[in-house]
Amino acid sequence: MILAIDTASRALSIALGDGRGVSYAAHQMRSRGQAENLMPMIARGFRATGCRPDDLTGLAVTVGPGTFTGLRIGLAAARAMRVALNVPLFGMSALEVLAAEAASRFPDRPVLAALDARRDQVYAQMFRRAAPPFAECWSAPMAIAAGDAAQMAVPGTVLIGNGAALVAAHLGGETVVLDGVEPDARHLLRLAAARPLPAYPVPSPGPLYLRAPDAKLPTRR
Repeated sequence: MILAIDTASRALSIALGDGRGVSYAAHQMRSRGQAENLMPMIARGFRATGCRPDDLTGLAVTVGPGTFTGLRIGLAAARAMRVALNVPLFGMSALEVLAAEAASRFPDRPVLAALDARRDQVYAQMFRRAAPPFAECWSAPMAIAAGDAAQMAVPGTVLIGNGAALVAAHLGGETVVLDGVEPDARHLLRLAAARPLPAYPVPSPGPLYLRAPDAKLPTRR
């Protein structure tokens, strides 16, 4: 049994399951309060499935890009459970998780995953094709102006993510826009179950930060 956790963006989601499917999933749109609600959500998942923490054989977590606070919450919880349960922990880009969702709807089409990074920027990554279970990367993940991200799209591209509309505003032609979509732990779980989890005690995954935080320390005078 694998527990998947996503707190990378504007949502909080978990999923429990294995290679045969998802046994339990919960998803909340939440701009704040992820830290207070993550562990109760996991506890509800255990009760609903009859699974105990000791039954877990692996953990999976999105490592970013995303909000700095959200990433720290998910990674801290996953790392703590990894140590307590002595199980492997798998980290995956939130953009690849979005590409997996696009694959479930539009297999074999190119995908541009985009998360709103504010100030008309997006965290974006282009995938050559998103046929399940794994997407083929066409670019590295990057923080980029929405207009520049649009230049990566090719005819027939599927735009997905809460930054998809920002990119689509700079595009014409044949594109499918799945706007407002957040990374979902169900797709993270499916990706983790489809590939070998890293053997313990490989170091825990770190956050994928693509730019410096907006918050600045006050300047001393």
